[in-house]
Amino acid sequence: PQDVEQQWQTASLQTLTPWLLQWATVVHAVQQNPDLPASRLVPLVQPVETLMQQWGVTAIAPVGAALPFDPTCHELMGGVVPPGELVRVRYAGYRHGDRLLHRAKVSPVDPGHRSTP
Repeated sequence: PQDVEQQWQTASLQTLTPWLLQWATVVHAVQQNPDLPASRLVPLVQPVETLMQQWGVTAIAPVGAALPFDPTCHELMGGVVPPGELVRVRYAGYRHGDRLLHRAKVSPVDPGHRSTP
């Protein structure tokens, strides 16, 4: 059992090492320059995204997506929406294989901002 855990930690750390090597420097840079553009930090999370892919963790839908409300995998943040009506994803939810880890948090789509295909 301990050998399996050690192997798991070693494999995970191999994927996370690029992030680990840069994280303290990034935190320091942000503390020194609070106006640092967030877009420059996005590549830093790639190792975490890679690890999630390796583990079979997938997003339910991307943030900003408009899709039919499904109460089995969406959590409504406010309002009342019948199943099948369009909602907008505010916070991504995740699955691990077929298992739901966390519902995507959604809100009603403003009828004045619906996009047409």
